[in-house]
Amino acid sequence: MKNFSLNLIKPILLVCLLYWSSSIIANDSKNISISRQTDNYDFELANGKVVVRNKTSTSYRCNAYRTEIPIVEFYSDQNKIEDVRIFVNGDRSWTIEPSYDYYSIDNVFYSDARICHFTLPLQKQGTESKVDFNKVILDPRYFTSIQFPEPYDIVEKQVRVSIPRWMKAELKELNFNGYSITRKTEYDSQNDADIITYTIRNMEGYEKESMSPGFSHLFPHLLVLCKQANTTTGQETYFNTLQDQYNWYRSLVKQVDSDKAILKNKGAEITNGLTKEEDKIRAIYNWVQENIRYIAFEDGIAGFKPDKANEVLRKKYGDCKGMANLTKELLAATGFDARLCWIGTNHIAYDYSTPNLAVDNHMICAVKHNGKFVFLDATETYIGLEQYAERIQGRQVLIENGDQYILERIPVMTYAQNTEWEKRILKIEGEDIAGAVEQTWNGESKEYLLSSAHSIKKEKLEEAFVSFLSEGKHKFKITSFSLPDIQNSQKQLTIKYQIWQPGAAQKFGDEYYIDIDSKKELSDFIIDTAKRKYPIEFPYKQHIRQEIRLQVPDGFKVQALPQALSVDREQYGYKLSYAMEGKELVYRKEILFKQARLNRPAFTQWNEDNKKLSNYYLEQITLVKQ
Repeated sequence: MKNFSLNLIKPILLVCLLYWSSSIIANDSKNISISRQTDNYDFELANGKVVVRNKTSTSYRCNAYRTEIPIVEFYSDQNKIEDVRIFVNGDRSWTIEPSYDYYSIDNVFYSDARICHFTLPLQKQGTESKVDFNKVILDPRYFTSIQFPEPYDIVEKQVRVSIPRWMKAELKELNFNGYSITRKTEYDSQNDADIITYTIRNMEGYEKESMSPGFSHLFPHLLVLCKQANTTTGQETYFNTLQDQYNWYRSLVKQVDSDKAILKNKGAEITNGLTKEEDKIRAIYNWVQENIRYIAFEDGIAGFKPDKANEVLRKKYGDCKGMANLTKELLAATGFDARLCWIGTNHIAYDYSTPNLAVDNHMICAVKHNGKFVFLDATETYIGLEQYAERIQGRQVLIENGDQYILERIPVMTYAQNTEWEKRILKIEGEDIAGAVEQTWNGESKEYLLSSAHSIKKEKLEEAFVSFLSEGKHKFKITSFSLPDIQNSQKQLTIKYQIWQPGAAQKFGDEYYIDIDSKKELSDFIIDTAKRKYPIEFPYKQHIRQEIRLQVPDGFKVQALPQALSVDREQYGYKLSYAMEGKELVYRKEILFKQARLNRPAFTQWNEDNKKLSNYYLEQITLVKQ
């Protein structure tokens, strides 16, 4: 979210067009299929502790031509790889040596996740290579889910889970509709265990589509709810209830002892001279946003345990937990009732009705002010107080409350939070159009723009802004431009400048032909319903408003005005119109997404409406001599 190039940050609907050209990532996977895969999970007692042993065996078949495929297996401090065996054409391979590395993305995302990886050869059509992994999960709390799909087509897959009677665990089935999946349950008297076996047949390999919801929304899988166990040393409770999950979270938070004196001094420094409580809250929130760099980091138990607030303050960077803890501690040191909060973003399909570590993936802060909670997510660097990012809107949030917890939901904001407004006052000069422009951005539209601006070197910033505002068009000249204030995230972003469009008023004899809208958002954004499988997830609700006023030259009049276009659907809408107001031709446009997700049943209607919009953009205005 923070790494867009500024000249690509058009209104986000235009950004979507850039993605759309490659909406389905090409996958040459049909040359490879999985002829058979077995995935076995067994709960066992080891030195009085419960572990889960996972043995996976996958046979890859070459269907056409010789190739090799990358094999990657993740592990961590809580999930160990004990053995890897590789077979090529039925024979054990001793020459392929797996590599073991830490996992990172462009040196920006850091975690304790490690990868075992190697390249597996498939020598010719009809041959098979097989890989066996033996892993152990050291804490059942980290045994959260079992995924069924693979990148390659599966002929047959068997998932077997053995749950001894001394272990209380539940398998929750999700997204099974439309797939050939059968379940069989039997009792193993020798081990006093229930054996649940799922058989999956003829499952297509998953293809990643851009702008689609998270995996848990789309694909068949099991959510594993490990509740409690009767071990040789007594009863061990995991997440039997949400209170159990909260108790575990809280036990980790209690281990974090921040330096209160340092935080009190810093809080006083940040709020110096402020008297109103809201101003103090805003100042602390804004300070963390602007001065602490967000770097995701999950290190073993620290995947759920925050760093000390004073350490985040010293280092000037932190993950979501560290930033939330710093925000909380600064507010608390300044006299506010601030709490830590656990939350799952909209990438996740679950909520807290199923206690499980997979339910949340984020931490924020809440402060109680005027009898209600205000939620603060400092990882959203350029969003204002009481503005909430789409990814957390409406999501359940688990709020720290001593030995108990409070469960609330983040407020759902309308598209109005993210309004982009533009006004142009134009006139015709010969065959050119020139005038003044004012643009403003709010909410997440501002967040996207400022995130990009801060990633650009200062000496290149004005050039990047000019390129962005002119949409990269050589015939769209910007003058009298000065850089806006990109430091204040609590206010809307405003830019004023002059434009000059050479040849935009084409004159033939006594007539002018004018194309007044240079942006034409969503033009020809047609969804390929034959290829697109999944809903489209826009980054946030969108609201674009534009008003263009063109002074009609003396002695000329508008020949005719197009009829207004109005489309109002449940998920989106358009309003475009022309009118004469005195000597001014006034063009008004409004495009809005009331929801961030466009579901498949709406695709056909979307295409029909988009054709109307695109045709409206083709309407030219003709000025004729009176």
